[in-house]
Amino acid sequence: MSIERKAISALKWATAAKFVAQTVSWAGTLVVVRLLTPDDYGLMAKVGVICAIAAAIAELGLEAAIVRWADLARDDLRKIYGVSLLFGAGMTLAVAAAAPLFAHLFHEPRLTWPIACASLQIMIGAIAIVPSGMWTRDLEFRPLAKIEMSVGVINIAVTLLLAYLGMGVWALVLGALAGAVVRSSALLAFGRRVKPLFSARGIGEHLKFGLTLVGNRVSYIALVQSDIVIGSAFLSTTEIGRYSVAMQLATLPMSKLMGTINQIMLPAIARQQDDLPRVRQNLLKSIGLISTITFPSVWGISAVSPELVRVLFGEKWLEMVPALAILPLIVPIRMASAMLYTTSLALGNRVLDLRNTIINFILLPTGFYIGAHWGLTGLSASWLISVPLAYAFTLPAVARAVGVRMTELLAACAAPAVAAGVMYGAVVALRLALHGWPAVVTLGVLSVAGALVYFLVMGLIARHHLVTVRNFIRSMVGGNRSPNAA
Repeated sequence: MSIERKAISALKWATAAKFVAQTVSWAGTLVVVRLLTPDDYGLMAKVGVICAIAAAIAELGLEAAIVRWADLARDDLRKIYGVSLLFGAGMTLAVAAAAPLFAHLFHEPRLTWPIACASLQIMIGAIAIVPSGMWTRDLEFRPLAKIEMSVGVINIAVTLLLAYLGMGVWALVLGALAGAVVRSSALLAFGRRVKPLFSARGIGEHLKFGLTLVGNRVSYIALVQSDIVIGSAFLSTTEIGRYSVAMQLATLPMSKLMGTINQIMLPAIARQQDDLPRVRQNLLKSIGLISTITFPSVWGISAVSPELVRVLFGEKWLEMVPALAILPLIVPIRMASAMLYTTSLALGNRVLDLRNTIINFILLPTGFYIGAHWGLTGLSASWLISVPLAYAFTLPAVARAVGVRMTELLAACAAPAVAAGVMYGAVVALRLALHGWPAVVTLGVLSVAGALVYFLVMGLIARHHLVTVRNFIRSMVGGNRSPNAA
């Protein structure tokens, strides 16, 4: 089977898992959001900042090292596992012990025990690094997909039950912890297992690769979480909760789909790195495909944000509307750029990746700091300025490293952006005509009308993009047509 076919198969199963898990998750979340408060979500957002950064440090990039080397010796694998367990245990204890300090830094004493409890996910994740890494390396996403579906169901079921029992933020903390336990248990039960060997002798190259990567990853996670950290100095916990939920909804395609795509792209491109023309061709096709799907979906969320919040979340979340109207606008650009950055990293450009992270680390938090002075709306709007500014410094160099021209990248995204812009304008204009209608009816009419306008415009100016999406869907559902057919 070709790499493209194997990658498509992997993406098929991974996407199916994400779809099922997210359908169940968001169905449950819509109930949970009505049971909990923005304050609960604000607390969980702050817990998530600490644990996400700590987990990235503890992982040491070792799962990526497993993925990167196809001929990894068994003893080396055992040593990588041993190092992972040691660092996972150490980081779990460190975060739990420092929980009171983190709570003090956030000026939120209620954070102490949730942070300490959530830190257990670090060690739980380290236990299953080998089966996860091996399946990812071999693009065996069918078993991973089944596990992810189970995790999604367990996570939301526990969260929903505890929210119903009035557990507040603990519903979110323990729900996530239950999901982590199920995931690692299933990976150990059905995946490849090795006995850990607590020695680093002979795996220096693997550690070097992992440490270089973990530096970038920790910087990236700290970067994307810096909005919560900086915003917490200016916004209340309740406002942070509104911002956090708006960000989750706005970046839902990015956080779920791009995590899967990047997970598949890294090993797939690493195997193709001796055939650069093939890599470039597949990259441009993928960016065009992603743009065709994400521009209308996330800009559509922005366009119908008032009705969406009122219908799905309820009156107590209405102050979230400005953030939900702003945050999705930059997401398609972030997704397309993420694919370019992943390709560059898979081709071995680690130093360039680190350089780009440093540039982002300077510009984005500065924007968040300035924007947060204007509250929830200002913090949200800072993304629209900081991200394009950062990309102006980083994208050209990455494009050169990969071997594609900026004009080619813009061409892949231009038509979907134009069609989505027309769609957005049509939705805004139609809303004026529907003034006074029930919110649920207005939401339905605007959504259908927006979709029709988008497909009409795309059919007129870039029909080949729609054909590519159609062929991709056929390949995903098991058709025989090549995914590269146009």
